[in-house]
Amino acid sequence: MRQKTGVLGGTFDPVHLSHLELAETARVEFDLGRVILVPAAVPPHKLEARITPFQHRVKMVEIACELHDAFECSSIEGGMPEPSYTIDTIKALLDQLGKGNTLYFIIGSDAFLEILTWKSYKEILHLVSLLVSRRKGVDETELSDLATTLSYAVIDKSIWTSKDGGKDICFLRDTPAYLSSTIVKQYIDDDQMMKSIIPEKVVEYIRENNLYSP
Repeated sequence: MRQKTGVLGGTFDPVHLSHLELAETARVEFDLGRVILVPAAVPPHKLEARITPFQHRVKMVEIACELHDAFECSSIEGGMPEPSYTIDTIKALLDQLGKGNTLYFIIGSDAFLEILTWKSYKEILHLVSLLVSRRKGVDETELSDLATTLSYAVIDKSIWTSKDGGKDICFLRDTPAYLSSTIVKQYIDDDQMMKSIIPEKVVEYIRENNLYSP
């Protein structure tokens, strides 16, 4: 039997409860056997941004995954060419995990709406199913236009099917709370707030390594 494996990529700078809630929502709704969180080594959309060193972001995700039996962290992008393109990561994961796994790529609708800018996006759609989480305020007309551009038929609000052999694009029924890492960092000096939006052991790691301090 093939294992259904979810993949959630991101900068995770830092990992927070919104990431974990998204992973858990996708796992439950689509009966995934596990969800792999993949920190981006060098995100192509953040080449000019200042981000926390890769090894620290990996460690924070590893700590967060310890709280969930079905979650695991992959540092696969650390050994790959830079920048870190989604298509390359997906291919590397498929090679690493073997043919017994079916991959489901978990993504927010804001990032999904930018898919036409991704490297080899058509190939991605033929390799993995997308599990999309709607963000509040998302433009349904924009989504509909994107379906047409991608040659997908909108069956209903929860599923699109490809007209040219691509995998299904599915939308989560529940909408997890959304937090951006930029917002999280605004509370870096507030321990009580930090521990309400970041796993406590991750907060401890941040403090021990003096991350995000001015």
